[in-house]
Amino acid sequence: MAAVKKKTTRKKTHYVRAKKRGVDGGTRARRSVSVVFLLLVLGAIGFGIFSGFRWVGYKLYAGNPRFEIQHLEISSNGRLKEDFIRETTGLREGMNLWDQSFREIEKKLEEVSQIESVSLERRLPHTLIIEVKERMAVARIEGVKKRGLPLRVDRYGFVMPPSIKSKSLPLIKGLDTELLLGEAVGVTDVETALKIIGICESSGYLRTYIQIETLDLKYSDFIDMRLHGDIRVRMPRFSLKPKLQNLATLIKIANGQGQRVKEVDLTLDSAKVPVTYY
Repeated sequence: MAAVKKKTTRKKTHYVRAKKRGVDGGTRARRSVSVVFLLLVLGAIGFGIFSGFRWVGYKLYAGNPRFEIQHLEISSNGRLKEDFIRETTGLREGMNLWDQSFREIEKKLEEVSQIESVSLERRLPHTLIIEVKERMAVARIEGVKKRGLPLRVDRYGFVMPPSIKSKSLPLIKGLDTELLLGEAVGVTDVETALKIIGICESSGYLRTYIQIETLDLKYSDFIDMRLHGDIRVRMPRFSLKPKLQNLATLIKIANGQGQRVKEVDLTLDSAKVPVTYY
């Protein structure tokens, strides 16, 4: 007789789903209040530390009578008087060395169009040194509107008022732009002309033989340069220094040979320079 197999039934596993417990509104509110309170406390501590350092710094420096200004040394390389600089900056003896912001002092002085730069120094414990570098005119200049005396420019092309005492300065002319006092010309040809003047003034050799009277910028392919002795030079806008050195040597040789140079063309890129004599 065959054996009868018993069927076994497996019990199904029952899973119990647990419900997640949400954070109620009251708990969220308490946490938010705690975070805000912590931030306020940290901010207060930081502000207290900052204020403490400022107070200590003030007592050590700006509020320390030991650093009272007793000597205010003011100098200028031009015509600005000490009284004018004192009035412009508002500085005087009795102030504190550290209570004066160098940035503010520089800003007040550099608003004066005649001033190029300012140097400041604290010499502890009682001295404040102010050195003013005024703009120095290197040339006269004519714009579209010619009214009275030509204006003046410094080495950076900054336009300055005219002066009778500047008649000996080279004259830059031929501009088709209007000049504004207290502003840089901002014209490339003027920058080139000022470079020519600067190169000549920086060398005793060039200064001896190249005495510039006018620089005419009206021509597109050269600068019409006139020198003392009624010498006309066609000056290119490139290779300025070597061209000027060649010109000085040419004039020197001509003088040594008893000749007077009339015209020189430096625009050609060749070893032989076209020259005519009187």
